[in-house]
Amino acid sequence: MTQYTENCPRNLVISPAGVADAILHGFRQWLKNQRLKAAIQRERAILAAMSDAMLADIGIDRATAELEAQRNDVPESRRL
Repeated sequence: MTQYTENCPRNLVISPAGVADAILHGFRQWLKNQRLKAAIQRERAILAAMSDAMLADIGIDRATAELEAQRNDVPESRRL
């Protein structure tokens, strides 16, 4: 019978540095996501503040602009 233990560590120990790196990475991802959400909310506020003529120039009616401005999600195309 063959045993495959040559390349396996004897005990799996998670180093404190590894845990700290994982926490820091998670925090950075969260911060990036929060910044993205804030940017999208600013864009939606600008869209809602546009005049009807400006909205017509970009092919959006007032009702669509208002619906978009009320959303608080991140569009699939902009997810990290």
